[in-house]
Amino acid sequence: MADNVLTGSKEKPSMTSWISNLLKNVPELKKIYDAVYNPKKKEFTYSEDAIVNMITSSDWYLTNGPKVAANIAARYKFGENYYNQQIAQYKITISAIARTLGLDLADENVSTYLSGLAETSYLNGWDDAYIENTIVSNGEMVGSIAGGAYAAQVQSLAEYANLMGVSLSETDRKNYQARLIGNVGPDGLRKASNLDALKKEVIDRQALLYPMFSDDFAAGRTLWDVTSLHRKKWADLLEVEEDSLDWNDPLWKDGKIFTMTDEKTGKILARPVWDAEKLIKQDERWQYTENADRTYEAYGLGILNRFGYAKV
Repeated sequence: MADNVLTGSKEKPSMTSWISNLLKNVPELKKIYDAVYNPKKKEFTYSEDAIVNMITSSDWYLTNGPKVAANIAARYKFGENYYNQQIAQYKITISAIARTLGLDLADENVSTYLSGLAETSYLNGWDDAYIENTIVSNGEMVGSIAGGAYAAQVQSLAEYANLMGVSLSETDRKNYQARLIGNVGPDGLRKASNLDALKKEVIDRQALLYPMFSDDFAAGRTLWDVTSLHRKKWADLLEVEEDSLDWNDPLWKDGKIFTMTDEKTGKILARPVWDAEKLIKQDERWQYTENADRTYEAYGLGILNRFGYAKV
């Protein structure tokens, strides 16, 4: 084992949990943590006293040190039971935040991290928002998020996007979730998007594709809403359920059934329903419907009638 840098001791330095947790969880102390901890050997390379001196000499300590010191002093004044009870209260709060984020509390790495975070949160007197930001600033924890409130928001976005004619891939979902969770910058401030902003992006994207519906989208109507007549005609003629519509259907992909280009101006316009009907009947699937059989039968009767062979 390497000699202790400051003391020359060959013994592995002992570290109380509160010091170790502070270094791991307080962003402003990360530089100290990186300097005093050897991840390969999983040990601190400075003595406890030396590390405490580094902490108390930091800018962070000028603001937060007295509060932390007072809570540590209370530990010795009121005893271990009192100290552990305070941490236990924070564990309850942190567990609720972690579940909302979508962290698995049964995961050993997650539970170990959250346990250490509870002690640090108590010593610093952190509120719920700061605790969540601290969790979000930990890349390993963010990588463990699955389900939870942010996943629910992504599902809500996916459902809305589908009404707007957009299908979200798994990659899209992961990217949107990452944006909703956000990240914490060096200044300690968290930057994240929100569900309304992401929905607005979907609206703006579709308004560019279908400018004739931009006012409808701005008023809160979706592509599903403004194409209801086309969808009903499509469902009736092909004898399918309206709700079974997939935007990748050959008649709907790229807006074929409800858009057309003005030959003179080149502008994209809404296709009239009567013109959409012609497109539907040109689709091979229509040929195999009872609707088509009745239509052809009517044509046949009409022809026979003209030649005087059908009784009307």
